[in-house]
Amino acid sequence: MTVFSQTEAPLTAAQIEEFEKSIGLEFPMPYKEHLLKYNGGQCVPNVFVFEEASVETSSSVDWFLALYDGDSDSLRETVETYKLEEKRMPSHMLPIAHDPGGNLICISCGTKDYGFVYFWNHEDEVDYSEAGDDDYSNLYLIARDFDTFLNSLMTEDD
Repeated sequence: MTVFSQTEAPLTAAQIEEFEKSIGLEFPMPYKEHLLKYNGGQCVPNVFVFEEASVETSSSVDWFLALYDGDSDSLRETVETYKLEEKRMPSHMLPIAHDPGGNLICISCGTKDYGFVYFWNHEDEVDYSEAGDDDYSNLYLIARDFDTFLNSLMTEDD
């Protein structure tokens, strides 16, 4: 079971809906439920694995992003930086957390892979003002849904 700490004030469904409308995305229900229960924060366990270039790789969730007015680990600020100011990821991807190295964990709000969770590697960035939203060359599948992602988190000792 994943335990969360250092979360922000709880959200209402109306606050989530308002943010969804402001950025033009509909969040998958498991992620919405997560935001209602835990608005950001750190979690234990926090290590996840994914395949990058046919090699099993691991990273960890440093912080889940919170929907609040602060700057640190803010979902709003991260969306503005990575999606609105610069198109650094496909338009249907939503950053939901980051690892200690500045990479992002994202959830798809697109139709073909709705709810899938990905690792976004900042070292292999794609300029999405030139590339199409189907360019996933720096995105690596972690899980096919948010609950599976949370349930697959491990400690470093596992």
